Amino acid sequence: MHFKLTEEILKLSNSKFWDTAKLEWHFNYAYYSEENETCLCGHFPIKNICVIKNTENENITEVGNCCINKFLGIKDANKIFTSITNLKGNIHKSMSKEALMYLNSKNKLTDFEFSFYVSILRKRILSEKQFNIKMRINQKFIDFTSYESNSIFRKINIVLRWAENNPWFNTDFVLSLKTCCERTGKLTEKQKTSLENIISKMKIN
Repeated sequence: MHFKLTEEILKLSNSKFWDTAKLEWHFNYAYYSEENETCLCGHFPIKNICVIKNTENENITEVGNCCINKFLGIKDANKIFTSITNLKGNIHKSMSKEALMYLNSKNKLTDFEFSFYVSILRKRILSEKQFNIKMRINQKFIDFTSYESNSIFRKINIVLRWAENNPWFNTDFVLSLKTCCERTGKLTEKQKTSLENIISKMKIN
């Protein structure tokens, strides 16, 4: 499995040597899949999915949480997945500081929401108003790390990877969808349909 992962990562990297190629990759997104997925190394099933991005060539791919830690040495996602598990089990709990920083780094929180959560992170007793705000922020985190939100990114990235071998295809519209999804965490039904039509019409797998 390590060989398969190495082979696939090298294909997407500028460097063709593992020790330097893996340094090109950084953690980008994390999400929990409700469906069983297959890691880049071939391991099946996995549900904790890490989206990683190459800082040299902008390539994006997905790997399981074990591979990102063990072989790529990227540990950013550990506490994020712990928070996903905890909050899916009990949304009344608090997310970790790392998960909060992650959510904020993706521009999913207002300045007030971020400051508020920092201020109550270690508090056990909250007023009803504070509790309701906390639940709202927790739900934002759950929604942002859901399969539904991140499946859109996956489809966009599939099209963009396909376009690399089909330079005649204008990617402006797909890139605009990516920007929209990064900003709002979702697409409109019309945008989703347009994306699906591209994948179907171009027979992109």
